[in-house]
Amino acid sequence: MKKLLVPLLAALLFAAGCANPASAPSEAEVDADFQAVIASLGTDAAPAAFAAYDAKYGTTLGKDFAAELAEVGPGARLAKGDSGSGPVLQPAMPFTTDGAVYLSGGGDSTVSKVIAWVSPKTFPGGYFHGAVLDLDKFDANNLETESLETAVTKGAGYQSAADWMREVNACVLKPNFAVEAAKLDSAQAALDYYCRDSNTDMEYGFFKNYVNIFNVVTKDDNYTWYCTKVVWRMWKAYGKDIDSNDARIDFTNSGLYSLVKAYYTALHPFSSSKRTAAINAYIADARQKIVLAEEIMCSPYFTKVYENITAN
Repeated sequence: MKKLLVPLLAALLFAAGCANPASAPSEAEVDADFQAVIASLGTDAAPAAFAAYDAKYGTTLGKDFAAELAEVGPGARLAKGDSGSGPVLQPAMPFTTDGAVYLSGGGDSTVSKVIAWVSPKTFPGGYFHGAVLDLDKFDANNLETESLETAVTKGAGYQSAADWMREVNACVLKPNFAVEAAKLDSAQAALDYYCRDSNTDMEYGFFKNYVNIFNVVTKDDNYTWYCTKVVWRMWKAYGKDIDSNDARIDFTNSGLYSLVKAYYTALHPFSSSKRTAAINAYIADARQKIVLAEEIMCSPYFTKVYENITAN
């Protein structure tokens, strides 16, 4: 009888252990560990931070960001230009259409890396950066003159044609409708208020406090700015909503999705339904609040008139 009871007792104990697994970590613990991951985005600290988080919570950040982690190197945060002072890679880029939209992929500043790491990249070029041309400010005799409304370290700001000619991958979108010049000038002036150097009461980012992914910035917020939001706001002031929300753009194939998945995997280790619901709710909210370069590229209001991809 004892021989029968021993394996039966062992089976019962095993079942009890499975029904009552180790307790989930506290939200405060997950938040602290996750913040270390977020703070490392685009920096040399990322490989170690991602590896530590994966080891503790059984997540796959190292795998999901393998390509990005392989390219991590020193980089200063974004100043005037997103691509620094590298060689001219876009010598034939046109600067002839007022209100034309410029999109790019690549760039090696820390800010570029953060946006690049979280953005979906569905189409060739991997576009994540954007700007819109104010032709009245463009000077063909001085390509360093700031003439494109975009975002820089302080928040909304300007870049020059020369900055954009140094972009690795780039395309130019031209409005495919009759643009009213006076109306466009007014919209550009509205954004100039935020882009001018003297206005520093703002910050840069997709998210409040730079990379707090759980506080996604709305497109109407006037304090936190990112490049494609500036482009969207200028055209919204004109009267066109250029955020296509195109269904072809797959948010599940993005660094943002991987980060959110890693967070909720750690927070809800024993409930796949809670994880899935939380992830889906976050992505649905982010899709409505964020305007991406690829979403602008798919807008029915533009036609692509230039593209040059120099790197995958």
